[in-house]
Amino acid sequence: MAYNDRITIKPQSGVGQVNTFATQVYGWMTAGLALTAFVAWFIYKTGLYHAVLPFWWITAIGTFAIAMTISSRLNQISFSGLATLFLAYSALEGVFFGSVLPGFAAAFGGQIIWTAFGSASLIFAIAVAYGVFTKSDMTSLGRILSIGVIGLVAVTLLYMVLSLFMPMTGMMLIISYLGLMIFVGLTAYDANQIRKMSSQVDGYSVMSCKLSLIMALRMYINVIMVFWYLLQIFSSSSRR
Repeated sequence: MAYNDRITIKPQSGVGQVNTFATQVYGWMTAGLALTAFVAWFIYKTGLYHAVLPFWWITAIGTFAIAMTISSRLNQISFSGLATLFLAYSALEGVFFGSVLPGFAAAFGGQIIWTAFGSASLIFAIAVAYGVFTKSDMTSLGRILSIGVIGLVAVTLLYMVLSLFMPMTGMMLIISYLGLMIFVGLTAYDANQIRKMSSQVDGYSVMSCKLSLIMALRMYINVIMVFWYLLQIFSSSSRR
């Protein structure tokens, strides 16, 4: 969804607005990732992941509920409320990763997590750079990728149902490659949108700050999903 369509943006100009808005977006994204990493580390170090793992689905429902709340009540939520929801989303992701990553480490070694993390960071940075510096109009790509996300969710749900009755390892690998391509594309598209928005907003207005949080959440989800799908791909390769 194009969140900028939900908020009225007054055209601005100048390097200050560009730097302020982009800094807010990537600053919030970094804060979210740092909170996720801390919560995941805490869950692991305290041994809570043994108790939390069976309830991973609660974190999935929680993050989905937060995303739907932000989407449906964006204009009604205050900036502080939006920031709280963003941080809550990041913390829930930390609970999820803190409970599932120890299983990956036990099965495939801790290096697979660091390899996926390093690869995700590099791919994310390249995609952002492309989105920022490309001269191409990425509007049509954004529409295609939005449809791709819907298809990816549908195929993933189908996989979850079928895997209850039969082994579906090959299907999961295909989903992982498709998901990786879609979210790398979304990273480039969202980075391109951030660049465009940066020259249209007042970097210090309430609406601009709210929009920066929305875009930070989108970029946060992009990098998390790139990492997750790479982790699935690398672990599938280790099973062979």
